[in-house]
Amino acid sequence: MADRSHEVASLEGEIMSSSVAAAAASTPVLLEVGFGCCDGEKIVEAGTLSSEDWKGLVAEVENLRIGLIFRVNKELLVKQSTYFRSIFSNFREAGYERIMVKWDTPTIFMLLQCMHGFNLSLSSSMVAPLLQGAVFFGVESAISACEDWVASMFHTGSNQSNDNTLVCLPSIWTTASDTGVTSIMEHCAKGLAINFAEAVLWEGFVDIPFLLLWACVDHPELTVHSEMQLCNALLRWYENQTEELRLAELTKHLCEGYTSIFKKIQLSLLPIEFILGRLVPKYPLEIFEVGTRGEESLSAANILEYCFASILKSPLEFLQKSWVGKPAIRLTRHSQEVDLSGCQQVTGPLLFWSSAACNLLSKPSRKSNPLFPHKPLWPDIPCFENLKTFTLSRCWRIQEEDLCEWLAAACPKLLILRLQDCPQLAISIYTSLSACCPLLEVLDLSVTEEIVEMKGAVTVQKSQVLVVYPVTHGSYNKSDGLPNLKELSLRGRSELSDGMFNSLGYKCPALQAVDISGCSQLTDSGIATFLNLYPNCFKDFRAAGTSFGPASSRALLHAVPVDVASTSKNHALQTLDLDKCFGLEEKHLIQLLKYQPFLAYLSMAYTCVSDTALFAFSGTDLLHLNLRETQVSGRAVTHIMAKNSRLKVLNTRGCTQMATNNLELQCDGQSFQLEEVIMGWGLSDSSFKSMGLGSCRLQSLTVGVGGTVSNTTLRSLSHISSTFKHISLCFQVISDEGMMSMLQELKGLHTLELRHCLGQISRESIRMFKGGCGLNLTCLRLERVTPWMEDSDVLLLSSTCPGLCRLSFVGCHCLTSDSLRIIASKWHGLYELKLEGKGLSGSFIQDSSMHLPLLQKLALDTCDSVEKLFNKPTNTRYSALRVVQIARCHQPSLFCLPSTRANHHYFGQCHKDTIVLEWNTCGLKRRFVNERLCFS
Repeated sequence: MADRSHEVASLEGEIMSSSVAAAAASTPVLLEVGFGCCDGEKIVEAGTLSSEDWKGLVAEVENLRIGLIFRVNKELLVKQSTYFRSIFSNFREAGYERIMVKWDTPTIFMLLQCMHGFNLSLSSSMVAPLLQGAVFFGVESAISACEDWVASMFHTGSNQSNDNTLVCLPSIWTTASDTGVTSIMEHCAKGLAINFAEAVLWEGFVDIPFLLLWACVDHPELTVHSEMQLCNALLRWYENQTEELRLAELTKHLCEGYTSIFKKIQLSLLPIEFILGRLVPKYPLEIFEVGTRGEESLSAANILEYCFASILKSPLEFLQKSWVGKPAIRLTRHSQEVDLSGCQQVTGPLLFWSSAACNLLSKPSRKSNPLFPHKPLWPDIPCFENLKTFTLSRCWRIQEEDLCEWLAAACPKLLILRLQDCPQLAISIYTSLSACCPLLEVLDLSVTEEIVEMKGAVTVQKSQVLVVYPVTHGSYNKSDGLPNLKELSLRGRSELSDGMFNSLGYKCPALQAVDISGCSQLTDSGIATFLNLYPNCFKDFRAAGTSFGPASSRALLHAVPVDVASTSKNHALQTLDLDKCFGLEEKHLIQLLKYQPFLAYLSMAYTCVSDTALFAFSGTDLLHLNLRETQVSGRAVTHIMAKNSRLKVLNTRGCTQMATNNLELQCDGQSFQLEEVIMGWGLSDSSFKSMGLGSCRLQSLTVGVGGTVSNTTLRSLSHISSTFKHISLCFQVISDEGMMSMLQELKGLHTLELRHCLGQISRESIRMFKGGCGLNLTCLRLERVTPWMEDSDVLLLSSTCPGLCRLSFVGCHCLTSDSLRIIASKWHGLYELKLEGKGLSGSFIQDSSMHLPLLQKLALDTCDSVEKLFNKPTNTRYSALRVVQIARCHQPSLFCLPSTRANHHYFGQCHKDTIVLEWNTCGLKRRFVNERLCFS
């Protein structure tokens, strides 16, 4: 009986509540939006307002400080809002005719618009407060409006989303998380994933909530340029968290803490140099998960075995099982750029099987291989229609046929292809590219060549060429051309012949920028013939170290506009690089400079350019000027600088005439924007001040022979610019005190070079790396300035400068063969090494390439070898080594100074020549150079 009474009472309560609600809905109600202290009130009939009327209300209230009272139909409020439905049904406000609403005014306005059926015109900053208000007042139409806006704005990729949208995304996600709107949380994670490449450039990226970042990285549509970009972004985010957050390693959902997000990184798709140079010195690799080996963790000891053995040496079946279903190379339908630079482990099988794992809705079914029918049929892969830029630099294990087949299937609309330092890919690859990437606009096939033959310095006595490419002739065939190609770089391609070059000219009629620097086989007439194919169209021409001469000079004037009056800047030559073009005479240089006033980049090092030629140049847009080892004087350089105040790079090193005719700059309020200065003769403390270097944005300073900069000036470098990154001193007088002060202050220094400097530098200076620039230093060259250095000092440097990529110890005769063991165990990421140390074995070159997998350049001295020679490496197929320099000495003679220490084998030796071994696209090339070389 008692239970029945309870049911009756409950039913009566519901009937009474319904009656009250029905009565309330029959009359309008006044909603007073509170503003604190107001100068008056204004009653607005909400039901009669148009869309434009709603937009004008906020501005009116903010300017006049008027309190607004909205007359709203109760029935509408009850129907559209759970908040008002509740107070009109169960609270005392049910009988009130006027209700105070204390909430953010613009939010209330937007909520009322939604209730009256108007579409909102939202901005990114409005979404979070609107969502918070919509959830509190229970207005489903406003919640839907927020969800629709987030879905439309964050899912479009970088074409429509903007910085303000990304800035507000974390607050929107946080609000959605606090209010429990999971659909908007999912949209935010998806939007951040799609726009991740743009979001990492935003300063506020480090403030993104951890769980949002986790959901973003886990999202199948995460769009990044490379695995390295993702890893760098996560490292930056982690390193910018506060100590309190770092110590709070436990989170509500992830018991492993913040470092657990690094499990998402695929080490097997990171550049080896990045792993060894960036991760190994600073992070325990146990925080990363091995992508293809289940739950195993990785240590520094087996990093190379993992990255190479699991991908390069494993059978095809292993790749098939490992990559299917994994994110692998992160390609999505939104991808516009992919960068695999430095990933030496990239091969054809890896590209195909990792692309097959990408989760796209449609994949083309390829029944056969149209380009290379004899090759095996790879798995079907998606077509990435939006992919426009693909970079595969320093990936020298992928073969031409595999690459072209993948490009044809994956990105037929590709516009930019960069293949720098891929010597296994011949120039003739452009024929295949014309079929698989017909829309290509930029192609970079450049390779690094250490030696460009210099007049009177290099004599080629023996050349061992393993592959000889035939000279191709024939008529123009459009079917194997690249009609849209605008930029072509063949820098360092010493196998390029005149016939091959001219054939390229016929098949690429739209070229506007060409780089043939270092193409030593090209003749003056061959270059001229090529240039004659392109009248009035070149904007960028680089031919450093070639036979560019009189004929080429006349052809270049034909290939670019010479009518200054009728030529616009956008159609004129803006880049000209003729370094080491010894065939040019002064009159040719005068003609070139006279008719090219719009040049922004001008480089004429080691040529016969003179003051007359510089005075003939009337340009005012120069940003880069290189006149190294020429006969120009300070008067001519002053003339150029006075008219080009935006000049950023100036190189006059080796210009001896600068000493007799110094720079005569008088600032007179004129400010220079120099960022990099490379000078010798003519540079002193006074010229340093007259050029305004003490107050400009200087980031790099190189002082060569003839220049003198005091310790006081060096110590002031830290006050010039907080971003100072590079300092190189040659034949300077430096003190221990000055060095210690400089190293302590310049904490952002990336490069330090001290060559043949005079003065006392002790171990105290070396110890300064620990508290100064050591952690940021990537290049350290100490040549004939630290003769006391021992293996223990190398060990000390390895702990204070863990990120070195370039290292040079010359004149350090106390070093032993143990130094290699220290170097190999501590500096895993070295790709350049110059070492002088006694007792080195004859197999040192082979040992270095094995223990330093990234090593590309190596310089030694035969005096250091136990056997008085170094053996040539037998197998370079899986080695990154490209250049080896071996200095040789004469035996002691009457022309050498007598040894003051009879038991020291270095004294009494005179330099004879340098053997240069180069592995390029032609195979192995051997040269004998009269000079003792140093890495540039």
